[in-house]
Amino acid sequence: MKIALMGNPNVGKSTVFNALTGSNQQVGNWAGKTVERKSGLIQRANQEIELVDLPGTYSLTAYSQEEIITREYILREKPDVIMAMVDASNIERNLYLVLQILELAPRVVIGLNMMDLAQTAGITIQTAELALALKVPVVEIVAAKGKGIEEFLTEAIRVGTLKQDPLPGEVSYPEELEQRIQAMEDLLVDTPWATKYPLRWLALKRLERDPEIGQEWKTIPTKSRKSTDKDSCCDPGDAINYELQKTTVLPGEALLQAYEAEGWSKDHFEMAFADAKYKYISQILPKFRAHENPSKPTWTDLLDRWVLSPIWGYPIMFAVLAVVFWGSFVASAPIGGAVSQGMAWAANVVVRLLQWGRVPDFVQSLVRDGIFAGVGAVLAFVPQIAIFFAFFSFMQDSGYLARAAFLGDRFMQLMGLHGKSFFSLVSGFGCNVPGIMATRTLEDPKDRLITMLINPLIPCVPRLGVMSAVVAAFFPGSRGSVVMLSLLLLSMILVMFSALFFRRVVKQTERSAFVMELPLYHIPTLRNVLLPTWQKTYSFLRRAWTFILVASIVVWALSSYPQGVPMNATWAGKMGGWLSFIGGPLGFDWRIMVAIVFGFTAKETTLSTLGILYGVAADASQSIAQAMTGAMTPLRAYTFLVVYMLYIPCLASVVTTYKESGSLGWTSFGVAYNLILSFIMGWLVFHGGLALGFQ
Repeated sequence: MKIALMGNPNVGKSTVFNALTGSNQQVGNWAGKTVERKSGLIQRANQEIELVDLPGTYSLTAYSQEEIITREYILREKPDVIMAMVDASNIERNLYLVLQILELAPRVVIGLNMMDLAQTAGITIQTAELALALKVPVVEIVAAKGKGIEEFLTEAIRVGTLKQDPLPGEVSYPEELEQRIQAMEDLLVDTPWATKYPLRWLALKRLERDPEIGQEWKTIPTKSRKSTDKDSCCDPGDAINYELQKTTVLPGEALLQAYEAEGWSKDHFEMAFADAKYKYISQILPKFRAHENPSKPTWTDLLDRWVLSPIWGYPIMFAVLAVVFWGSFVASAPIGGAVSQGMAWAANVVVRLLQWGRVPDFVQSLVRDGIFAGVGAVLAFVPQIAIFFAFFSFMQDSGYLARAAFLGDRFMQLMGLHGKSFFSLVSGFGCNVPGIMATRTLEDPKDRLITMLINPLIPCVPRLGVMSAVVAAFFPGSRGSVVMLSLLLLSMILVMFSALFFRRVVKQTERSAFVMELPLYHIPTLRNVLLPTWQKTYSFLRRAWTFILVASIVVWALSSYPQGVPMNATWAGKMGGWLSFIGGPLGFDWRIMVAIVFGFTAKETTLSTLGILYGVAADASQSIAQAMTGAMTPLRAYTFLVVYMLYIPCLASVVTTYKESGSLGWTSFGVAYNLILSFIMGWLVFHGGLALGFQ
């Protein structure tokens, strides 16, 4: 059995999907699209069920990738049943999508989610009356608390196994509109497409001149396409197709031209259908919904008076972000220190065992100075990453992140960007890879591309971790806070400058409006915070034990051979020497240049590379940053921080940019831009500091 899970954005689909599928999930992209595809397998009563989580969308028109993908899946894959989720606290707008679903598929079950929030807002919904009005089953659920989810699935399975399709409720359009729909139905009833799609829906789309359906009609393959004689067609359907291929005149074209002459344009039909649906919803709404005191402000209304205020909203947002960064980088420091000590203890134990077993010295050095020193330095970032993503999940699930995006829209507009770009930039502080993938929420491809290109200028958690360690070593005390703040401020200024620059490079013909739903506030459940936190942290850990482990071993080998020579004469030293023409003007020694090169594989490897090159063993009490103080001045350290914060994004970010943009040219442009910008800024900082008398 194949079941599709549908609903508006922020309606709780992911919560239901995760609860039902658990770890039996497959995540990827839809074929030829950059929209995420999620599917999972469920076993119930010796029956295997494929549950497909379709992209969240507000309608089934053909204006965005999400809408097209969702609609095409229903039309082509024909799932056995659709689980349509509805926000009980905002049911009027949610039912608009439900009515469109009912025009496409007869087997639908409604999951009425967030019933607890609706009750808190004084909204009472009679599910039996709602089911009677729409002629489809309705199940009450509270997905965040796990209530009603199994009942929702059970009812979907029951509907999916019915021998005959049920007859759901049908929107009654005004008589004048109904006559035009019927006239189009009469013209389409004998066409081959009437056997592929619901006839009434087909007539509606034809009147709207739907571009996706119209394109398919023009290019549909036919048996008689190669034929030159209409009479040689195999059946009447082929004859119709032959005529279409021969004349490229779509059915109903003359009727549409007649309607346009009467003032019924494409937009007129589209608005008329939408208006009729909302009027239908307003007619049936009193039958099943009661609002105790609609004029009484809810907790969401009261909070939004402060949170969305043009006066208090921004101080609140900056205070929230300050707490996030304090928790991620200051409060997590003792935990990170404990991880480092634990790795040092483990390295000491393993090396002693190797010594007891008389393992060769080079193997002991590999384990101590390569594996443990490299990977151990990176694992110290795990608490920072986990805490940041926990804060991020909390803000997202509570409803605050949508408000922050609304406030951030004003800043985004100053940069010529869309308000939804704020999601991408905030995600970039955790990791640039999900930050780049977050651009999928942007409808305009130009906005998406520009946001992708500037995202690597946002310092991610691994970069911030390295920067924090270096700042603490070279600028102790209160100076460190000022230095760190200056680096973040420089990053923001360059993000704004780059966005304005890219706006001129990437031409855009039309700007899209910022339309976004602000969900009700609610306290996130522990599961909804911890599950995404664990998934992102596990992804980082998996990379640490594979990709970063290999990089650490390679760096150890390059810095250890040829044996018996000074470090600067090893292969790594020679590599640094080759790059001295770049590092010299910035005051960098060869170790810094090698670390910068290996930082391209993953930003976390920079610290592990420096640990190996500066000879800081995993079981030593000396930190990597402290070892750097003997080889660098504060000015050189600050220059390194600027270059490291801005230079070429990591390999995973580059690959993600290519996959999301589909352009090798723009990906290469972004890499070159970051590289050039970082070294220009580093040169200005270093020589500007020398001119001002800093050493």
